[in-house]
Amino acid sequence: MEMLQSLINIREAVSTVINFGEASKLEKDLSCLQVSLDKARAVIYRGEWGRFKNKDLAALLWHLKEATYDAEDLLRESNDQVLRQKMEDADRSLAGQFFSSSLNVVQTLIGGSKTRIKEVQDKLNKAVADLEGELNSVGLNFGIVQHMPATSSVIGVPQVFGRDEERDLVIEKLGVMIGRDNERDLVIEKMGVPLTRFVAAGAKGKRAAGGTVAKSASTPKRLKGESSRAGPIISQSKCIGNVSILPIFGIGGVGKTTLAQYIYNDERVRSHFRMRTWVCVSDLFDKKRIIEEIFKSITKKDSSQHSSNDLQEELKKKLKSQKFLLVLDDIWSITNREWEELNALLKDGLKGSMILVTTRLQNVANLVCTNNFEPFELKGLDEDKFWNFFKNCAFGQKRPADSECNNLHEIGQSIASRLCGSPLAAKTLGRLLNMELTVRHWETIEKSELWELPHQENEILPALQLSYLYLPRELKRCFAFCSMFPKDYSFERDEIVDIWVAESLVELVSGERTRPEDIGIRYLDDLRSRFLLQSDPKYPDKSRYVMHDLIHDMAQSVSVNECLLLQDLSSRNEGRKLHAVRHMSVLVADESLNNELRDIQYLNKLHSLWFGISLKVEITWFNQLSNILFMSLKGCKLVKLPESIGELHSLRYLDISHSRVKELPEKFWRLYSLQVVDASRSSLRVISPDVTKLINLRRLALPDYCALKLSVLTRLGNLSRLRNLKYFTVAPRNGREIGELKDMDKLSGTLTIKSICNVKSKEEASEARLVDKQYLKALELRWRESDGYNVMSSENGVLEGLCPPRRIERLVVINFRGDSFCPSWFKPESLPTIRSLILTRCHCLKSLSIPSLPSLEHLMLAELPIEELTVFADDTPSGSTDCDRTQHPSSSNGIVCFRGLTRVCLSECNGLRNLDQFLFPDYLPSIKSIDIWKCLRLVPIPSFVGFDRLQDLKIWHCYEVCPQEMVLPSSLQRLSILNCGELDRSFPTCLQALTSLTVLHLDGCNNMESIPIGTNFQVQYLHLKKCLKLSSIGGAHALSSLRYVSISECPELLHQVQQPFERDLLTKEEKELLHNFLRLIDY
Repeated sequence: MEMLQSLINIREAVSTVINFGEASKLEKDLSCLQVSLDKARAVIYRGEWGRFKNKDLAALLWHLKEATYDAEDLLRESNDQVLRQKMEDADRSLAGQFFSSSLNVVQTLIGGSKTRIKEVQDKLNKAVADLEGELNSVGLNFGIVQHMPATSSVIGVPQVFGRDEERDLVIEKLGVMIGRDNERDLVIEKMGVPLTRFVAAGAKGKRAAGGTVAKSASTPKRLKGESSRAGPIISQSKCIGNVSILPIFGIGGVGKTTLAQYIYNDERVRSHFRMRTWVCVSDLFDKKRIIEEIFKSITKKDSSQHSSNDLQEELKKKLKSQKFLLVLDDIWSITNREWEELNALLKDGLKGSMILVTTRLQNVANLVCTNNFEPFELKGLDEDKFWNFFKNCAFGQKRPADSECNNLHEIGQSIASRLCGSPLAAKTLGRLLNMELTVRHWETIEKSELWELPHQENEILPALQLSYLYLPRELKRCFAFCSMFPKDYSFERDEIVDIWVAESLVELVSGERTRPEDIGIRYLDDLRSRFLLQSDPKYPDKSRYVMHDLIHDMAQSVSVNECLLLQDLSSRNEGRKLHAVRHMSVLVADESLNNELRDIQYLNKLHSLWFGISLKVEITWFNQLSNILFMSLKGCKLVKLPESIGELHSLRYLDISHSRVKELPEKFWRLYSLQVVDASRSSLRVISPDVTKLINLRRLALPDYCALKLSVLTRLGNLSRLRNLKYFTVAPRNGREIGELKDMDKLSGTLTIKSICNVKSKEEASEARLVDKQYLKALELRWRESDGYNVMSSENGVLEGLCPPRRIERLVVINFRGDSFCPSWFKPESLPTIRSLILTRCHCLKSLSIPSLPSLEHLMLAELPIEELTVFADDTPSGSTDCDRTQHPSSSNGIVCFRGLTRVCLSECNGLRNLDQFLFPDYLPSIKSIDIWKCLRLVPIPSFVGFDRLQDLKIWHCYEVCPQEMVLPSSLQRLSILNCGELDRSFPTCLQALTSLTVLHLDGCNNMESIPIGTNFQVQYLHLKKCLKLSSIGGAHALSSLRYVSISECPELLHQVQQPFERDLLTKEEKELLHNFLRLIDY
């Protein structure tokens, strides 16, 4: 689409040119080039099917790809020149624009392009003809069916299949006790740690006899492939140093890394080793990088702040302080000397520490193994287990036609027998088979010539190549591009999609209004569904993805002349055509790179340049990269980038995140084709007003200081393609009005609009067209920064005009001074997906009615002077005013008001006298957490009978609460009462039935005399402070079973407990959960 747009732009640009004949000829030539380009891509797709079996085809395919790249570069360059001229003309007078356009466009586009267009066209035509002729001669002249999955969901196959026995045997060899001591097992089970151990295969899935963990036989069990000569499980006398090393080797894709992850995350292993760290070693054994990664993981410090010697000394001390488990994943080539140098640093760690190594090479396993073990080979899954797994991958939830079922099983078994028991091959090829459950499709794969090509025994490469060949054309380019990054590189979801868009790898459908990023996400999900990308287990809670190293090998094989991973300087001499490389990653240390940069500067065809190091050297050759689209200087140590970066007019994506860059060159803001600038977590302090001229920007990630600076610039509305804008600050002057947001319909994530007090009417507010911003998830409306108490009636109308988009999930309103919060859009049908509603510091509201929002989960009201809080069903008759709504808890058909609401927070609502019309179990059937804080006039607290799901209750500083019988539900787990008048008169009676209560926090409860600790009351956390009449807690012995106790300023308890008294046995995770419960309300 970007290429097609260039043709339109050419017509616009030459409309003022005198030589219309030349202009028309230029437009026609570019149009012909575009047509030829489309045909070339189709021929490339056909050519992929012959590349693995025919070297001549592979060479011709590369020549055509190179010609295609050149054609794309020319069309893009034309487009960029027109855009640049258009933006520069915007600052000139009309006459100046005419003169500039006439002179520059004619000279640059016409005079300089005619010859080049012909050269590129001729080269492309020849390359197409050569490859097409060869394809026809070998019979590859058929159309290939592209299989796109019906949905983007991943087939639900288990992450780890059939490896329970191997996992438990390896865990035993790591020194983790499993069922060796009945007393220890009893204690561990009481702590809630499962010690289930599966016995022999015939009894798989059953617990060992007697319900305890199975005992080992007198002869230690061995892993499949391990020699019987292996020594005892852990014999420190036979270890080299204090640290034992157990290597696992096997073919690629057999599951070595997955098994290591399975073991690494096992709860028994986590508790046995206080320190755990994981390093992916990969192809190049870089001792310096490995040490730095171990240091950073263990110490949480930046290794760049230490000298090499200091770093190693500090690491040695740390490794001696606690028992550790280190996983060195995927070691390839390594010399004795390299291993000895690394091992010298590790071997004197605390006694009992372990290193687990995975490798494809048995000689590496032999080298690293300590003499209390022998390397063992992890083989493929057993035939029966593998067939069950393969069937699950190939059929999923689908059922083939009865007439084809038996045939498919027969073909499937034939294919499965060639996959060496590899789970990776089963997942990738199984997904390919799953796309069409027909005999024709399955036989095509079974009879593919790829199975006959030479490959090593027990190699699954043919299966992976088949998965690649059946990719749709657009996915092939995106997949191959990923090979420019090193193995085990963790892709962030937005990052890789934005790079694909910047590289023009995402193909837009003509007439569709879908954002290119949404199409890119569809590509990403498709690659995941085919298991060519997988979720990164190192970041379980984030949308990050990684390529299996064998998949990465395959990706490199199909992009061998396009992508270069420069890990050492010898990479330059591997016979590659460096001048033709399009995508390059640099992992060479600064010291070596400094003298070699002159070789890189001639790569004028480079599209991508990624530095995987913290670049420190000065760069002066950026202007040579005339076709660069994506550049990453992430973590760069330079304070300022060179001026030459301002000459990269093709640049679409610049990453300077985590860098020390404080300021960007002035010419940088004239790179009008920029789509992404990622300066997140950088030292950037200056944002130029000219940023609003970067009209193609889609994502601008800034440190918070710069995000605030951006919010006060004029003409932000020019950035109509921008997806993220953290703040927008309204001002009553030209270019800062709220109407600047009108055309920014691509905004997503969270938008905070500040100084809304400068908007004077409903009509002005409506100009922002917030309702059209369908991608927004959260909206924060800040009227002003300072509090105010005078009613501003006009703000009621402004609120009406700020109608949020229908799919909003979070709405925050701060410092609104209207006296009524009831805009017409504040109703269920206008906010069907809202999950969080926060109103704070709205000092002029006297009453508030909350509609029955169906998806609402979290409601927070803070610093509101409301005297009444009600709920209403939206059954307002037609023609009623905005606030004329029926205020009752449910509609006429009895539908519950807040079916999904789980948390309510009321803070400093000082006019509120009761909660009878809101806090009622029939209105809040799912409520789990209630916080009431500083509601000073609140008198009655409603009974909590009927709140059967309530888990957390916190009532603080409600001094006027009158005495009444308080009844708490048995579901309650955490209770905190602080300075709440006579509310505690219900204690201890209401506490006795709380059999689920684990946390009890009482402060300033002056009427309570006893607490029933030691009965059915199983509290694990007890905090008592300033409970002046408390005289009994069941004796000091009652505290012995508690994991946390703090007692202070309770004078009547001095005869039982010395004060202050504190005992803390909580884990870090438990402390964090407790902190989250007891912290002040945060909005």
